[in-house]
Amino acid sequence: MLAAPTLRGDGTLLERAVAAAYPAGDVLLVAILAQFLLGSGGRTVAFRLLVTGLGLLLVADAGFAVVESASGYEGGAFDLLWLASYVVVGTAGLHPSAAGLGVPATAVAPYSTRRLLALGFAVLVAPLTLVVQLTLGVPLDAWAVAVASTALFGLVVARMDLAIRAIRASSEQRDRLRENLAHLAAHDALTGLANRSRMVAEIRSALHRACRSGSPVGLLFVDLDHFKDVNDTYGHAAGDEVLRVTAGRLQDVVRAGDTVGRIGGDEFVVLVEHPESEEGLVALARRVVDAVGEPVRVGEHATTVGASVGVALARDGSTDPDRLLHEADAAAYRAKSGGRGRAEVFDEALSRELVERGRLESALRAGIAAGELVLHYQPILDTGSGEVAGYEALVRWDRPGHGLVAPADFIPVAERSTLVCDVGRWVLAEATAQLVRWTAEGRGEHLTVSVNLSGRHVAQPGVVTDVADALAASGLAPHRLALEITETVVVDVLEIEEALRALRDLGVRISIDDFGTGYTSIHQLQHLAVDTLKIDRSLVEATTPGVLALVGLVVQAAHAFDLTVVAEGVEEPEQLERLRALGCDSVQGFLFARPEPAGLVADDGPLEPWVTEPRVG
Repeated sequence: MLAAPTLRGDGTLLERAVAAAYPAGDVLLVAILAQFLLGSGGRTVAFRLLVTGLGLLLVADAGFAVVESASGYEGGAFDLLWLASYVVVGTAGLHPSAAGLGVPATAVAPYSTRRLLALGFAVLVAPLTLVVQLTLGVPLDAWAVAVASTALFGLVVARMDLAIRAIRASSEQRDRLRENLAHLAAHDALTGLANRSRMVAEIRSALHRACRSGSPVGLLFVDLDHFKDVNDTYGHAAGDEVLRVTAGRLQDVVRAGDTVGRIGGDEFVVLVEHPESEEGLVALARRVVDAVGEPVRVGEHATTVGASVGVALARDGSTDPDRLLHEADAAAYRAKSGGRGRAEVFDEALSRELVERGRLESALRAGIAAGELVLHYQPILDTGSGEVAGYEALVRWDRPGHGLVAPADFIPVAERSTLVCDVGRWVLAEATAQLVRWTAEGRGEHLTVSVNLSGRHVAQPGVVTDVADALAASGLAPHRLALEITETVVVDVLEIEEALRALRDLGVRISIDDFGTGYTSIHQLQHLAVDTLKIDRSLVEATTPGVLALVGLVVQAAHAFDLTVVAEGVEEPEQLERLRALGCDSVQGFLFARPEPAGLVADDGPLEPWVTEPRVG
């Protein structure tokens, strides 16, 4: 409508084209203004100024065109609008927030009420143009209406297309995010393997298929050997690399349809559907042992871990995932106990062992509640004076119908569950209370009592509370309680270091039991939060010059680090003399006294050494 009179007017073609460029520029301004108003992004001061300036310019151009086409423009208000628009646009460009105008929007803005009104106005521009023409008496120009309608309708369609694309992109992004979350929930982040929950689901599905087809399902439980040494020597980043390499090797060695998962820190499983035979599963387990045992390059170093593998077979799917996992885990435990770096099969003998272990655990749990546990005490003597310095409390189980059960026959069962913590709490309470009773009877206040705590118990968050509660209930001074923890636990269980320091802060003494059976180097002694070393009986019994020299070295090193030394398992007078000569502080063993119930324990005076039959328990 606005360009038509100019195009049909007098003048050269160039003049008419230049004149028509003004209304064409106004159409471009409409598009720019629509993009600003309908787009997303921050509404800064520069943005508002720029939109205002463009709006003023568009109003001035449109008003001028209408007046010019109707009666001719002779100057006036539109000049002020043009000037104001230039000033406002210039101000927008100079404002500090103008730098943000060039930042692209991250998403298409939603259809707010304001934007819908703007789109509706754009659609109505063409009809409004006709209304203006009819109102002002301007001759109708169908071409102008058609061009304006097409241009503005194109802008509306483009805006709608952008919105539809944004919705589609958002939907696709949401689907990808959902898939990623589902993958993360079912897979181990470090290795990319299926995690425990996913593996349980996979095993359950495989067992269901096996029930329908009557085919067997095999499961390999892979427990890495000496993995902790890698973390201790090279750091946890190296340990993570070993786990990633191990995961890759497991995937390489299994069949194409087998599923590999990581269900714990250094524990993996391999699900094998339709195995050819039990022998085939064992052969696969041995290949796993060989593959995992290959050296792993960690930075500039090469390290090696082994694998103990347990094999379980469900012949017709008539079991559940937890049971199959338990059987494979039990077989792996037997492989590790049998020397590591080997594969063991869950068989009838192991099945009977698990059943018996379950019965024993239930009976022990009931026995603790029924008060069937008893304590025997063995004296610890000062090597120089021969006087009793303290007692070690040794737990026994007076099981009805079975007699007195030695700890070696029930503690390992308790160790595989938190039941061992219940045993430990009972021993702490009874041993501390007994020492207080002896003190009240007139025995020396210098006497101590030693209590064995399992690694599982020490690793529990409440172990410090358990010890503190026992001391508070009995009224025993903390320095009169010694907690004995085996050397292998001190070396292998990372979680207990903080607990040991907290226990020492409580005032109790910490003793490394069975020293010489683990992997502690003498240099490590200065870093351990302990007070006493108990030399294992295997070193006390040895008579070779090399072992004797080692015992002497241990005693000297312990004294250098302000640790006292106790030798256990002393049964011969010659052993006592050697230990005295080496400077050992205290001794205990059958040479002096067997473990006895509290009522039969001799007083704290010197005990005469005597020789008994070989130790049987």
